Amino acid sequence: MTDTNRRPPLAPGAGINVIKLDIERTRDELASTLDDLFATFNVRVQIRSNPGVFTGVFLLIAAAAAGLVVLRTRKSSRGR
Repeated sequence: MTDTNRRPPLAPGAGINVIKLDIERTRDELASTLDDLFATFNVRVQIRSNPGVFTGVFLLIAAAAAGLVVLRTRKSSRGR
């Protein structure tokens, strides 16, 4: 965490309400960070966010699989 993102420390004589508010804000920040992390690694969210990229990757994988099938069938037909 950089210095620009840091919150100022609590005052030395901070009351319980100030501490509770700080804890609540910290929980909200943590929840937001976790939501961002889970969205980053969730494949469904990534597909919805970047459909073109995933369509391209899918087509590339499908073409590679089709190429392997063609190569294997040619090898097996030559061997006979």
